[in-house]
Amino acid sequence: MNELKMFGMPIQFCEESQKLVPANDNIHYEDYSRKYSKGMFGLLADATYNIEDNPYYDFYKAIVEDDTKGIFQSTDLRYDSTVIIEGTAGGEFKKTAGHFHMPIPGQAVSYPELYQVIKGTALFVMQKVDDYRKEDGSMQVQDVILTKVEAGESVVIPPDYGHCTINIGAETMVFVNLVSCHSTNYYDSVKRHAGMCCYAFRTPDGGFRIEKNPRYDFACEPRLTTPADSPVCGLEKNVPVYRSFLQDPKKYAYLNDPAHAVEAMFSLLKTL
Repeated sequence: MNELKMFGMPIQFCEESQKLVPANDNIHYEDYSRKYSKGMFGLLADATYNIEDNPYYDFYKAIVEDDTKGIFQSTDLRYDSTVIIEGTAGGEFKKTAGHFHMPIPGQAVSYPELYQVIKGTALFVMQKVDDYRKEDGSMQVQDVILTKVEAGESVVIPPDYGHCTINIGAETMVFVNLVSCHSTNYYDSVKRHAGMCCYAFRTPDGGFRIEKNPRYDFACEPRLTTPADSPVCGLEKNVPVYRSFLQDPKKYAYLNDPAHAVEAMFSLLKTL
């Protein structure tokens, strides 16, 4: 068992099962699911990939300590965790399915989302398109941000950006997210385009290379960014977001009402 100190609560990672293990009976989660490669068919760069039982990722919904549950409920925020198992499918690194967030009721923008990597290395793909709910024709990519995030670092997905997370490391990767309980995900257009607008492939030296998804129209080129700290967004390297939230929940109110923090969110994404 490996202790995940960045998790913010006593959680261990079991190498054998590749699962999260609470260290005491005070920790619970609302739901758990494991996605296998069969569930990723139609989202992969290699449309001929046909192995059905390759484990992809686990999702733990609303994982929290019992004595802090009320704080999350009072702020309408949820703390989840995802474990992306190491490996590739057709040479493409394992990833989450990818989605957009639906608009906030009464506002013109969608909910943002905060992510922090706990173990391993992630590549976050964030894409802004002309219309993520169009039912025919290709989505046009107006901006695409690729951010490499190491353990202890965080990133905030800005409003209206679709996103997925890719495990580009040589080990199973664990990350957490803080998101509005009211946020709902929209997957259809990503599925219709066989995934996000960029794929990440493993290179012979263990690195990664990016290929654009030809099913999209591109009005821009992908840009690489690096994560940064932000007092406004409540991000500090190597400080668990879970603990920062409990110390000052009001600081994360922008996850339900992002208008005052949009500039700060984009300032986090420094182009390399």
